[in-house]
Amino acid sequence: MFNVQIDEITVNTMLEKAINEKVEELASLKYFMTYQELAEYLNISKPVIEDRLIKNGLRYYKVGSKYLFKKEEVNQFLDDMTASMTATNNDLKLFTKLQARI
Repeated sequence: MFNVQIDEITVNTMLEKAINEKVEELASLKYFMTYQELAEYLNISKPVIEDRLIKNGLRYYKVGSKYLFKKEEVNQFLDDMTASMTATNNDLKLFTKLQARI
């Protein structure tokens, strides 16, 4: 068994550092992503986002001429999209959402 002794100042310093890192991480999270941020996040081009994601139902929000996307909704949309793909049918550029029959 180990007998480790750490003084109170060291513990407080370590806790303060960990808390500050977590606060910085949380502060960097955004509610909305811009088109450019979404393209970087997904590592795909704006035309693919428009042609394959937005046209297939990815929600967006407009502020003037700016398009904004909720990261949570983007992740859910892509989870739903990729769940229907198979090992041989997995090209995002070829994906089209099945339309409901009336």
